[in-house]
Amino acid sequence: MTVSLSPDLVAGFPFPFPEDRYRYSTNVEPAGEPVVTAGGGWGAAVVDIDSEYHHELAERAAVLAADPTRHAVLPHMAPAAWDAMLTLMRALSAAYPDTMHLTSTGTDTWHWRNDLLDVEQTFRYGDSTTLPEEPLRYIASQVQEDIALLDQRCDTLFVDAGVITFAADWSFGFDVGMSFLEIHGPVPRVRKMGVITRAHEFLKRLQPHKPYRRTNWTMTIGRRLDVSTEGYPEWGPDREMIGHVDDAEFGRLVHLRVEVQHLIRLPDSGALMFLIRTYMLPLEQLATVEAWRLRAAEVFDELPSDMADYKGVIKYKQRAAQWLRAAASVPDVPALGMPIWPTTPPAVDTTGAAFLVVGIGEDAQTGHVSRLWVGATEAAGPTRLLVLDSLSEETDLAVLLDALDDARTGTRILVTGGQYDVMMALALAREAGATDAELSAFVTHTRDLPMYCAHCRDTFRVEAAPGSVVECPGCVRILEIHAHHSAVRGSFLASAAEVGSERS
Repeated sequence: MTVSLSPDLVAGFPFPFPEDRYRYSTNVEPAGEPVVTAGGGWGAAVVDIDSEYHHELAERAAVLAADPTRHAVLPHMAPAAWDAMLTLMRALSAAYPDTMHLTSTGTDTWHWRNDLLDVEQTFRYGDSTTLPEEPLRYIASQVQEDIALLDQRCDTLFVDAGVITFAADWSFGFDVGMSFLEIHGPVPRVRKMGVITRAHEFLKRLQPHKPYRRTNWTMTIGRRLDVSTEGYPEWGPDREMIGHVDDAEFGRLVHLRVEVQHLIRLPDSGALMFLIRTYMLPLEQLATVEAWRLRAAEVFDELPSDMADYKGVIKYKQRAAQWLRAAASVPDVPALGMPIWPTTPPAVDTTGAAFLVVGIGEDAQTGHVSRLWVGATEAAGPTRLLVLDSLSEETDLAVLLDALDDARTGTRILVTGGQYDVMMALALAREAGATDAELSAFVTHTRDLPMYCAHCRDTFRVEAAPGSVVECPGCVRILEIHAHHSAVRGSFLASAAEVGSERS
């Protein structure tokens, strides 16, 4: 069995290698600009919520409960913690206005609501009695990013506060109070190359409201976010174990682990905030994107031994390169009559005269893909975004039909959502005159489908798959859904099941 990952985790993966070799560098760039990759894209906001949101927050809570040293705020950093919390709330509400809400209610008083967690809080800025817990820990329980706060004094940066639960082989509890230069002392080559000194000088010059970002990477065994130094007895033996598994298990277990680090000068306290968001993708999923497979193989193969040793991958980095080279992508051939859905969101055809992006349903992946597309289309031409609940609803159907009626030749129509909604939307677009070259789609799930009953000659939404036996909602016959679909109708054919068939 392959690792089961939501499509957004591949599409939004921040592949870190711009060339076929890797060396330490500051590699900083202004934050907030979307990055288009061979698998999709990332980077439109400084905070990122994906389909792992609830799982990762639960894992953070478990780590903090087991090891309180992962959270520390030195006394002089209390104002910075409040500054960080409010800055992150503003970033969340700007990036996710449908689910994150921050409202000023008076002088220094605010109301915060997080619909994803059903959290609601009114607080006075700086008054610890108005929050259920310390402000940095409070906001860390609502973002997937780790948070470190650096104080700048005597022309030096010191890591004096943070919530770090997903460290990659370092100890936040040990490092609290140390300078930036001291913390990076063990990293090979960086002092000789001057990378850390240049980074330190760059960070000291950061200005409020001008965030930057960079990426860092390593490899880990399994989907273990917490690989801190404290937990080495639990995860360290995996580095030996991985040398004794077969190739299929190797591809499932070895993950490329990428950190997107956002560097933000806080506006009120002047402290520096490091946001560290961790993404992981197993080699077997990495290999489904051909450009990633080829480049990662080159990087792993060429990586110098001292750097591989520091990253903890020296025992298996060569095998990883060989595994990727041997994993040339062979696309699955679908059964005849079945639609072919892409595994990653299609890239935007920027030659379009205009763009209509349609996101249907409440699935988090639908929102992610819609934002990804809109980030690309707005830079290319006039863009209209429709956010609909379901094409089973007459009002939503009418809104889509009006938008299709307004579209003109050359408009690119991009649709994402569940299989039923996507198939119906594409059929309606074709009926309105759109050509296949003007249509793109990404299906976030195949739990449902549009079924055309050959007997009552109507189309229905059913939760089933081709081959299933269901009861028709119209004529109440027992039907078998065939692996035969019509792009024109936007539905699968179903007909009376043979006597003796059982419902799935």
